[in-house]
Amino acid sequence: MTAPELEWLPLAAPADDLDEPALSLIARYVATANRVTQHFWGDDRSDTTVDEIVASLRNDEDELAIRWLVRAEGDDVGRGIIGMSREQSASVAYLSAWVVPEARGRGIGRAIAQRLEAEATVLGATALQAWVDHRVPPAGAASLTPHSGHGAIAADAPAALLASMGYELEQIERVSELDVAAARALLEAHRADALAHAGAAYESRTWQGATPPELLDAMALLHERMSTDVPRAALEDDIEHWDAARVQRVEREWAEAGLTPLQAIAVHRASGDAVAFTILLLPAPGRPAFQEDTLVHAEHRGHRLGMLVKAENLLQLGRLHPDRARIITWNAEENRPMLRVNEALGFVPVGAEGGWQRSLERSAG
Repeated sequence: MTAPELEWLPLAAPADDLDEPALSLIARYVATANRVTQHFWGDDRSDTTVDEIVASLRNDEDELAIRWLVRAEGDDVGRGIIGMSREQSASVAYLSAWVVPEARGRGIGRAIAQRLEAEATVLGATALQAWVDHRVPPAGAASLTPHSGHGAIAADAPAALLASMGYELEQIERVSELDVAAARALLEAHRADALAHAGAAYESRTWQGATPPELLDAMALLHERMSTDVPRAALEDDIEHWDAARVQRVEREWAEAGLTPLQAIAVHRASGDAVAFTILLLPAPGRPAFQEDTLVHAEHRGHRLGMLVKAENLLQLGRLHPDRARIITWNAEENRPMLRVNEALGFVPVGAEGGWQRSLERSAG
């Protein structure tokens, strides 16, 4: 099928708050993206906002994100993104090609993906990855299992398109949701149990907003380990380098995007090192919170520090934001330790995200 001719409109950071042409284009981009996520999820849980996109465009020192609004025959029909680390050795490009529901079946998705692939190659990428929302297959339905061997997704149209373009399903992340009110009754018990297992060797600390200055270096080390310690199956990954300044840049972007972070850490008393952390991001009231990174340093696992920091952060959420009703999180299906923590807290599966990869070096050979 030949796709209609596409018009690609690149997004640029507004020069100021009165840069109407740039802001209007971003607003159209946001509306297009939200039509896709609302169609899939049936609600606004994954909506983005103009403020979030503007903040991303203005804070790109560490990660490159090129965004386009895509038009066909006078209509806004999709959007494309290339994301790539700015590390000198970066080789992985993250591609996202979305098409609004009413424009599907015309070859537009494939055309967007092919343009993104070509652009990523020019940027020097040797591995292309796409993270795609999928349904969890009902019993007896056609399904796909990743190379990791953990989890399954429905054999849907996006999966068929990716497979036809040479991508392989390497990993599945479980998308889970927590009813915060239902979880509150057991949070103190979970916290007490975690403290008992951690013993006197560890203490916890929580805060809202920017990281206190005395913890910036410790948080930088924990963020850096996220690029090496989390389960990645056979997905290639670029090692990230973090310092205190990068932590501050990320938190500045959150603030400009209208996102409020709630953070919790576990500290090893003997060394003074922060050895576990977790972050909740709160968008505007009425929208679900997002469970962002959670990590326990490999040398300190087995002491229920993952449960400790998560329970502490949820208790902080209850104290400071009692109106928050839902939290959404993502975990690799093979990451059983973290899934056990989430399941104990009351998170329930609501979907799946497939990690697809195409190696250009393998393809060229």
